[in-house]
Amino acid sequence: MRSAQWWPAIRRWWYSLTGRLSLMATLVLLVFLVVLSGVLERAYRTSLDEAKARELQLHVYTLLAVAEPDGDALQLPLNLPEQRFNQPDSGLIGAVMDARGRVIWRSQSALSLPNFSALPLPLPLRQGQQVYAEVRLPELDTPYSSFRQGIAWGLENERQFTFVILEDAAPLYAQVKQFSDTLWRWLGIGALALIAVQLLVLQWGLAPLRRVTRALQKMQQGGADTLQGNFPRELVPLTDNLNLLIENERRQREKTRHTLGDLAHSLKTPLAVLKGLDVARDPQAAEAALAEQVQRMDSIISYQLKRAVATSPKSILRGVPVQPLVEKILTALDKVYRGKTVDAELLCDDSVLFYGDEGDLMEMLGNLLDNGYKYGGGKLLVHAANRPDQRGLEVLVADNGPGLSEAQWQQVVQRGVRADQQQQGQGIGLAVVVDIVESYHGEIGIVPPDERGDEDLGGLTLRIRL
Repeated sequence: MRSAQWWPAIRRWWYSLTGRLSLMATLVLLVFLVVLSGVLERAYRTSLDEAKARELQLHVYTLLAVAEPDGDALQLPLNLPEQRFNQPDSGLIGAVMDARGRVIWRSQSALSLPNFSALPLPLPLRQGQQVYAEVRLPELDTPYSSFRQGIAWGLENERQFTFVILEDAAPLYAQVKQFSDTLWRWLGIGALALIAVQLLVLQWGLAPLRRVTRALQKMQQGGADTLQGNFPRELVPLTDNLNLLIENERRQREKTRHTLGDLAHSLKTPLAVLKGLDVARDPQAAEAALAEQVQRMDSIISYQLKRAVATSPKSILRGVPVQPLVEKILTALDKVYRGKTVDAELLCDDSVLFYGDEGDLMEMLGNLLDNGYKYGGGKLLVHAANRPDQRGLEVLVADNGPGLSEAQWQQVVQRGVRADQQQQGQGIGLAVVVDIVESYHGEIGIVPPDERGDEDLGGLTLRIRL
């Protein structure tokens, strides 16, 4: 029963970020400690071997100090300064080999080894050559540390000898084992401490993610409308975009509800007029009123539909390139107004981006440029650039038409109102543009003449800031 209770918790831990990071960090730590212990043991053994080689070399110098030539051999005293050479089984053995590799002298400590002459040593060494190695004697399994040095004797160095010093390596191995045991004991304690610290660090480092989770749960339970909390800067884009997505969804619901309410309210007046028509008394007036009210209802429905599909105030989508979209609109307008020559100039770098829905940008610029083709005098200028924050967009649309006063501008942005009644249209284009701009918390308006500069064509100059 207990295993059945623990298993779901283990599975949750395994599939959590904390569990995965803890497991991987622990594995990396263990591999690092194994490699580190091997490196430290190797370095320690190397330092011990170097120290042992220097120690054995001193014994060679001790034998050289008391050695006397005796024909082709060397004579060494029975009692040597190093007492271990004089004691059997002391663990320290000295020997001298001639140029042919024969043992011509050995210390008394080697007397207990009758087959010492069969010692598996390599060929004699040249003068000055030194070799430190590990050997095993035929009679014993115990390894010995071996140091050999080539010595030349005589006025012309005509006699060659090899001094050999052997010492039991058991103390050396015991020292290495003691170091290894101590090393692993402290590394194990350090590993446990590091794992504990690592878990604490992971708990602390992942705490902001848990705060985000709690904020989401609180919001889902109705305790908050947005993700609220003090989050680190790495998570701020995530939380901001989530809040933006939540806000967009809420605004879209409100917009749909308001649009339906506006549509119902706007249709009440035309329907009331239609209900009050007296066809029998004045058929012609009734027909004219019917046509007018039907056109009005069509305009209202078109306007409200466009408002309903207008997107959210901001977007978390990638940036939309502005230049190709404007060029596409201008190309389409050139075909629509084929009988009217319009000199359209576009000032826009290919790096300019709009951070929002492409359809919104198409709707805004399409309506503004269409008005420029309709009401302009044949010249049109479009200037688009990103604002200093690199996410804002500023667009100027200028023409050489008759222009509009501020009062006229306030009129034409109302639904169903057109500046030129001779032109075809429903008078809702600019109203839709204003709605979209406001949904992005932007601004749209006429640029005063003193602020236009070189972009003044003498007509209307509109500026959009998103």
